[in-house]
Amino acid sequence: MAMSSSSATQRLADHVRVCRFDDRLIFLDLSRGKYIGIGGPLVGALFAVLCGDGIGANVSEASSDRQLQTAIKRLRDQQLMSDTSAQRPKRPSAIAAIEPVASLSIDGVRESAQADWRTLLRLWRATIVATIWLRRLNLSDIVNRVMALRTRNHAAEANADDHALLAAVASYVRLRPFALTSHDRCLKDSLTLILFLAGQGLFPEWVIGVRIHPFGAHSWVQRRGVVLNDFAERVRHYRAILVV
Repeated sequence: MAMSSSSATQRLADHVRVCRFDDRLIFLDLSRGKYIGIGGPLVGALFAVLCGDGIGANVSEASSDRQLQTAIKRLRDQQLMSDTSAQRPKRPSAIAAIEPVASLSIDGVRESAQADWRTLLRLWRATIVATIWLRRLNLSDIVNRVMALRTRNHAAEANADDHALLAAVASYVRLRPFALTSHDRCLKDSLTLILFLAGQGLFPEWVIGVRIHPFGAHSWVQRRGVVLNDFAERVRHYRAILVV
């Protein structure tokens, strides 16, 4: 039996993230590794539903309400939305990322960064794990594993300082040519960096962003608005759709 609107709430499926560009919504289906875009006059009302403001938000006419219900049904058919009990806590549908304001400068410590064989082994291990995860797991499973790493090492994360992060990123940049090639995509580079830093108790944010003119997706790592493996000027062209 289908739930009535009084006993059920429409929400994003757990494996889906969404962000809004004015009159367009972009969905990221983590299970399928697929981006889906929709547009139209009901985008505002639909986004209000996704953010938990209730069915029919910003919809004044019955005909518009029916169109909204039709749009919701289509999203449910694509497994992008689901019904959940009103008593069940809702996961936020949109996760805000701190706007990138600067790129990490390692010029002063690059030459003194650790480049011994132990550090290189840690980097190789991170690269191998990232490669295996990207080949064998879907993005939803990878996100869950990264979140589990952070949860298990909460105490180490709380004690991490900016100097330790700077030194670790400098080591990564210095040794990266021995583990990654110029053809490796941003997703693998970012995931490898996340795993390399996690091995030292450091857990910055892993971000995937999208743009729509033209459409594109990009991944990077940042901490409190400081981009660690890219240039802030470049990633500002993308809007975060996933922050881990």
